[in-house]
Amino acid sequence: MERHGIRVFRIAERLAAMRGEQPDRELLRCAGLLHDLGIYEGASRGGVYVHDGALFARELLGGAGWPEERLAVLADAIECHHELRPQWSRGVEVETVRRADLVEVTNCAVRFGIDRAWYRALCRELPRMGFYRELGGLVAGMLKERPLTLPRIFLRR
Repeated sequence: MERHGIRVFRIAERLAAMRGEQPDRELLRCAGLLHDLGIYEGASRGGVYVHDGALFARELLGGAGWPEERLAVLADAIECHHELRPQWSRGVEVETVRRADLVEVTNCAVRFGIDRAWYRALCRELPRMGFYRELGGLVAGMLKERPLTLPRIFLRR
């Protein structure tokens, strides 16, 4: 999952560059690495994992001195990464992480303009070995422990 987080960061960075955007790279990297954190026991509060992950990231980086404005964007990037509609109004980091995760989870079947050759090169650098097995295990655990939260990942509002 660490490699997944780095791939999400790199894809998000690429998506922003394709639009001529200059995202906050540190925030984008943190969002890429932390966006699925709420699914893990140490960060979970037993609720919707994207919300739990956003809260955990706020506490972690708020304690490191991040200002509220950056924390809000980071939390939105984590909490909104499964939104069904574009999130540009929340910031380039939020929408590019949302899109990057979709590119990554679909193995570039959904591309948003990402070149497949570029993505394959990224996956050679950061292999996907075991990604779906790990993700499946995490989702299965979530279904067992907090099944009613799953629909709320996609239908929060």
